[in-house]
This record gives sequence, structure tokens and C-alpha cells, in this order.
Amino acid sequence: MYFLEKIEPHLLSEDIHIKEFVLQVLRDFPNVPEEWTAKLVKRMVDSNSIFMFMELKKHTLNEEAVQFLIEGAKVAAPEKLHMYQQLLTIVEPELAVEYKQELSTFLPEDVFRLYDILIHGDEHQVWMEYRRLLNKLDRSQEYNEALFQQARHAANVLAKKGWITDTEIAHILNENLNEDYFKFAGIFAVYLIGALGKKEYISLLAGLLTREDDVLLEVTADVLISFQTDQVVNEVSLYVKNPDAIIYGASILGTIKSDLAVQELKQAFDMLEYEEDAVFLIEALAHQLTDEVKPFIDEYMEEGMESFMIESEQLAYSYYKIMGYEHPELENWRRIADAKESSF
Repeated sequence: MYFLEKIEPHLLSEDIHIKEFVLQVLRDFPNVPEEWTAKLVKRMVDSNSIFMFMELKKHTLNEEAVQFLIEGAKVAAPEKLHMYQQLLTIVEPELAVEYKQELSTFLPEDVFRLYDILIHGDEHQVWMEYRRLLNKLDRSQEYNEALFQQARHAANVLAKKGWITDTEIAHILNENLNEDYFKFAGIFAVYLIGALGKKEYISLLAGLLTREDDVLLEVTADVLISFQTDQVVNEVSLYVKNPDAIIYGASILGTIKSDLAVQELKQAFDMLEYEEDAVFLIEALAHQLTDEVKPFIDEYMEEGMESFMIESEQLAYSYYKIMGYEHPELENWRRIADAKESSF
């Protein structure tokens, strides 16, 4: 894939700006090679880099990555240990159980009790655990990432074992579509659409992008991105021009690597209604890492648009360096990006 070929030489760049750009580009991309993630985890542990934790939480952690995380957690400062624990909750149950002796220091015993049921339990037992976790998530006053990951593992088992039907998913969705906010059963119905590869729901999922529910929007975007098809691009393009849906719409089109996605982003940029929304489209265009988006990045930088949402100089500098372009402002962009990094 052209996109991955562009990224690979810069995966472990020592340039802080390119390093952050690469992590951002790969954050939501569903097809990051597992060996790349292991290398990134090792770098995170070796450099004790805080900012890398959140960028890796959607990646698949293989055995090598888990070993690096365990070694890092053993020597982590108390204020950083919770970050290692968050990443360790993502590890698939079978692999976590394989390393139970080492992980029991960092994960509570009830997690391994759950994993034992997910691995060895029957349909009734897994459903009981899944419903228990959904109830706890609904009752929690604040979003609980650890509980969410446990429910995700349970949902994956239901999908893999064929223990949830299309009829059940449709029923749960219909119940939630009529409410202002989705319960976690509805959010995980969306997740299961992705886990089961149900592309017939793409239009319905795109329609959720106007909702005001951060967890639902995040899951919906992840599912749509996972399909990596122009069918998703066609549906989401209807919403990327909507100010109420542009943030997630642009992110989805920026992470689906296709010519059509690039064309729709360019068209949305040309038809932009509010100048302050340009930042979302320019970031998505840069993340495509194609030649044809260069004029749009040039225009954005020449007009001197500013936004607290992204570091424009870092974005332009990293895009140019990875693509191998020269620009008279390249070193100036770097200096500005350095100053902002130091200030931050």
C-alpha cells in the first residue's frame, strides 16, 4: 500500500515533529502491521514518552509488544503506571492469560476471572458477563475505559462464536435510535457491526455522525474506517460538508486511503462554509500523504490560518519532509514548531 510505504521509512524518526505526525496518522488506521506497533511500544518504553500512550490504544498488541509493556510497567514511575495499565487492558484475553503471572501485578484478579469465562465459558455465561459490564458502564457516572475494554473483549467473543444475530443487533439499534443518547448496549451494537463486517449498515452509521455523544461517535468512526471502502466515502461525504459532523467526517475520510476519499476532501475544502473548519479538512488531506493534496496545504499555510486544534507548522513541515518536498518556509515552520513544542 502506497500509504504504508510512505510511512515506513519515518516510523522511528528521531525528528520529534515527524514522530508525532506519524503517530497521529496511524492512530485510527486499522491496518497497522503488528510488528510496527511492537517497535512503537518499545520506543515508548525506552523513551518513557507520555504522549505516545494515547496514540497506541487502538493498535493490536502482539506478544512482543506485551513483553515490552511488561518491562516498562515494572520500572514505571507511580504517576505513569496507570498508562501502562490502560494499554494492557487492550491485550486480547488469550494473550493476557498466557502472561498472567507477569500481568497480575498490573491488572486486577477480576479481569482474569472475566478472561477465563470469555475463553472457556459457554454462550449463557459470556452473555451474562457482557450484560453485567454494559450495566456497569451505564451506571458509571464517568466514562470507564477499563470497563469499556472488558466489554469490547466480551463483544468480540459473541461475534467470533456467532452468539449474536443480525436480528438482535437491529433490535438494539432501533431501541437506541429513538433516544437522545445511546446506552452502551447501542454503542456496542455499532461496534459489533464492525466486528462482524456488516457493510449493509454503512448508511445508517454515517447518519450517526450528527449525534452529540463522544463515545458513540468514536466507535462509529472506528467502524466506518475499518471497512476502508469507497462505499463509506460516498456516505460520509454527505456529512463532511455539515458543520455539525465535519470533525469526525473529515477524520474518517482522512483515514480511508483511497483516491475517492482524497477527491471528496478536496471538494469539501473548496466548498467550505466556515473558515474555522478548514483545519479539520487540511489535517485529513495531509494524513492522506498523496501528491495531489500539496496545493491545498500550500494555500492553507500561505493564508496564515491558525487554529488551536492542530499545530499548522508541524503538520506542513512533517507532510513536506515525508513526501520529500522542498519549500522556502520549511525550516521556518520547523523553528515555529520547535518553539510551540518547548512552550507546551
